[in-house]
Amino acid sequence: MMPRLLTVFAMLLPLVAFAEDAEPSVEDNIRAMDTGHDGMVTAHEMRVFLEKKNGKGYQQEVLDELEAKAGAKSCASPFSRSFY
Repeated sequence: MMPRLLTVFAMLLPLVAFAEDAEPSVEDNIRAMDTGHDGMVTAHEMRVFLEKKNGKGYQQEVLDELEAKAGAKSCASPFSRSFY
């Protein structure tokens, strides 16, 4: 499980803005992923976002497994805040 989780983080890492003038911000990316506007990003929402950025079928095997294991759910974080 851990190697797959690291693979998912590696796929998301390029979306993190490191330079001051780089866009979009991490918050912008999370907002873009959260199409349900419920403050949670599901595995399916993440897949749609990544495929929109990188093309249909991007990391299909990894994202298939992630969606299957997540059951289209997202886990809450006790330290996160709502965007809405």
